[in-house]
Amino acid sequence: MAVHDLSYAPWTGTPASRAAAVRAIVGMELTRPFRSLWVRLVVIGAFMITGGWLLLLFFAASQQELPTMLGGNRIYRDGFLNMTLFSMVLMGLSATVGCPIIARDLRHNALVLYFSRSITPADYLLGKFIALLLFLLFSALGPGLLLWAGQAGIGTERLTAAQRFADLGSLVLHALALTVPLAAVTLGFSTAAKRGYVAALLWASVYFGGEAAAAVLGGLLRTSWPQLLSWRLLSAHLGDLCWRGATPRILDCGWGAPLAILGCASVLSLALAWTRLRSVETGE
Repeated sequence: MAVHDLSYAPWTGTPASRAAAVRAIVGMELTRPFRSLWVRLVVIGAFMITGGWLLLLFFAASQQELPTMLGGNRIYRDGFLNMTLFSMVLMGLSATVGCPIIARDLRHNALVLYFSRSITPADYLLGKFIALLLFLLFSALGPGLLLWAGQAGIGTERLTAAQRFADLGSLVLHALALTVPLAAVTLGFSTAAKRGYVAALLWASVYFGGEAAAAVLGGLLRTSWPQLLSWRLLSAHLGDLCWRGATPRILDCGWGAPLAILGCASVLSLALAWTRLRSVETGE
């Protein structure tokens, strides 16, 4: 019978860096959503929206007549990023993918295991935020880049290289305006419950509640300020300001109010998530 040395031996390896820990969390969370058939179908649906516009651009180019809706950068704004349908796609993805991202770890007490290693709450929260942001950006910017490349390839308009790349930069900024606050707020709701579907219901209630309040109060009071209660209108208005030659058409205000509301909501949500993670780390 073999005899094994079971005495204690100190670990002599090299601990991984904090950046490596964040990368590991990001890599794990980026692959998880695509295991779901429903998520894959929704993301494919987002690409199909731009595919439909590319078909219309092709037929318009063959007829030598470009409708106003397809002209300039309106096709990116009105035809895709600011569409109510695409807003519902982003909201659905944030609820089904983002809300369980921390809630599942709370439910299974996985945070205790994370924080017992060389992962701090800041690294954990940063990794989750980057992973969710990259996923939402892929769903928003990926179809947008396809539409941009298709419009440039079909050549329905005579634009200079500077104008085309200006549109590309505006497309990236608009996608960030939609996804950065969305990712931050979703993380806050993800720490509000230990079950992902409960967090998703809370987030959906706030989202659609704001939409309903904006419509009802706007109709009753005959004024436009209740539109500031709509998350969809706030992010769409802020994104519109990223484009060349675009004038604010969604809300009757400049960039200050939407940026302040979305910024405060993002900061408060991340602060809530941080407080929740710290309470788990300290065992409160």
